[in-house]
Amino acid sequence: MGAPAIESEAPRTASPLERGVNALCRMQREDGSWEGECVWNSMLAAQYAITAHVIRLDVSESRRRGLLTQFRATRNDQGLWGLHPYDEGSLFVTTLVYVAARLLGASPEAPWLLQARAMFEREGVERIPTWGKAWLALLGLYEWRGIHPMLPEIWALPSKLPVHPANYYCHTRSIYMGLAVLYGERFVAPREPTIDAIRSELYNDRYDSIDFASFASKVREADAPFQPSPALKAVFATTRLYERIAHQPLRRRILRGLRARMRRHLRQSGYLGLSPVNGLLSILSLWIEDPSDPDLLRAIDKLDAWFWEDADEGARVAGAGSVCWDTAFAMQALTEAGNATRPESLTRGARYLSGQQISESSFDPHAEFRIDPTGGWCFSERAHGWPVSDCTAEALIALLRARPEALGREEAARAARFVLRCQNPDGGFGSYEPRKTSFPLEWMNPAEMFGNCVTERSYVECTASSMMALTEVRERYPDLLRPQLESALAHGGAFLTKSQRADGAWNAAWGVHFLYATMFGVRGLLAAGVPSSDARVRRACQWIVDHQHADGGWGEEHLSASVGHYVEARAPSPVQTAWAMIALLEAADPNANAISRGASFLSSAQLDSGQWPDGEYVGVFFETALLNYRLYRQYFPVMALALHHRALTGARTEVP
Repeated sequence: MGAPAIESEAPRTASPLERGVNALCRMQREDGSWEGECVWNSMLAAQYAITAHVIRLDVSESRRRGLLTQFRATRNDQGLWGLHPYDEGSLFVTTLVYVAARLLGASPEAPWLLQARAMFEREGVERIPTWGKAWLALLGLYEWRGIHPMLPEIWALPSKLPVHPANYYCHTRSIYMGLAVLYGERFVAPREPTIDAIRSELYNDRYDSIDFASFASKVREADAPFQPSPALKAVFATTRLYERIAHQPLRRRILRGLRARMRRHLRQSGYLGLSPVNGLLSILSLWIEDPSDPDLLRAIDKLDAWFWEDADEGARVAGAGSVCWDTAFAMQALTEAGNATRPESLTRGARYLSGQQISESSFDPHAEFRIDPTGGWCFSERAHGWPVSDCTAEALIALLRARPEALGREEAARAARFVLRCQNPDGGFGSYEPRKTSFPLEWMNPAEMFGNCVTERSYVECTASSMMALTEVRERYPDLLRPQLESALAHGGAFLTKSQRADGAWNAAWGVHFLYATMFGVRGLLAAGVPSSDARVRRACQWIVDHQHADGGWGEEHLSASVGHYVEARAPSPVQTAWAMIALLEAADPNANAISRGASFLSSAQLDSGQWPDGEYVGVFFETALLNYRLYRQYFPVMALALHHRALTGARTEVP
């Protein structure tokens, strides 16, 4: 998979909006969809290479070269690899990339690997975070006894208990299911000369003298912003005692059950797995038992679906597939652009997007600890099988505004019901599902690198998107689910009101940070029926205006989330400028000068091709994992300029 080809021609006589629209239309695929790469870091490509080595997967020479190109291209200025481009260097990512590069044939003396080796000597690989310890242990580059127990037996507890994995956030429970199988098996790949050489390089010939058990709780401080809680440390101590008396026949029976669950999950996700990490862990877990397992072989065949490849950046594994998400926002941007849009683009987009709705469930949701997916849209394609509240909402908005005839009343009802199933008792909306338990579980987080990842929560962004979509349904079909929609909107508005900060902004979970959440917070309040003159809306808009750069743009550092207050970026960002403008324009903010200056910034930042520059890591998950959604740079600025054009002209010209 690669980025869509973009024609360079974009007549300078056209307006910035027209040139932006033309570029966005040229990005559309033949099937009517849009998708930009969801860029994370090289960890995923490294885990692919490690998995390929363990299961003896034949990696083509072109793929090997592509992976090595990716590793070289993603080094930071210190010659290391981080969780994102602004990270000075992560021991976790650097170690996995180094190991993968060596397994792919890179020389230990390659100049581009030397700083990594210096880091290992300086920091000690044995201080890698827990997830890294597990990946190394698979290769015999760390000892399983130096990892806190990840007991398969927890899955045998009654699912009604709050600590049962059924109550975890779906990504967390799927990853720890794979880790529990690998830990329960204590699998180690066969020794071979390459592994022996890498072991020597990682530990400077100290491996046999290291007391790995003593390093289970020792993690490099810079890699561990989320230290285990005292309660979790007590659990670790208890589980270590349990390990001494664990009943092995019971464990083997539980492991068989977990593998059976993995097979079902693979089938439900079109053999992709919920995420690349989950997919790779499932492949390893099944391969250990039976390398000829039919479900395993289908999952291996699907690995290529996660890849993006080109000559400059090599072969890399995407953080996620985003085709439905990107298509929905591209259609919304084009709809706002009115007569600047090519109508056939919307027609083709609607045909694709309407076909991606999940029409019925193919499994028993209760047995899989899931909600009924019927009616939802996935972040990725329909075959992925894991619909999300805001992906469903944004698809609904796109279709009902652009081509409502492509959806229909019953399909809109199914989508609305799925969105309603994601609402929490506090009025907010979860992502894949509502929160499963009110019992606090974040203290159980064993992933030192990531935060707020144990359970679903109510998210400002998901809540606002869901409310906007439910409002669209109510307006299109006034008699459809009316009591449920009214109740959901009222409770959602109350959640947004309660979660608004005193300064007028909101905290985000999926973007950087206050600017992203505040755009959604404003849109959600408006969808709840709050007038634009309301103090809550005006306070949010004033906060946005107060943080405008001198050149008219807006830009926020990712550090805002961790420090708890706004951190201005050194330079403004086209995407974040668009977010700010969208909020101000939809709220009919009277500060026309701030909006006009924002539009001027977007116009000046636009390239001759009609695109805006790439490279903005303004997406995020689990607080520390920054993402570059490569199509954000196109459809959000187009949407902002289209809204500005409408504000200046007084009306939007409808697209035929």
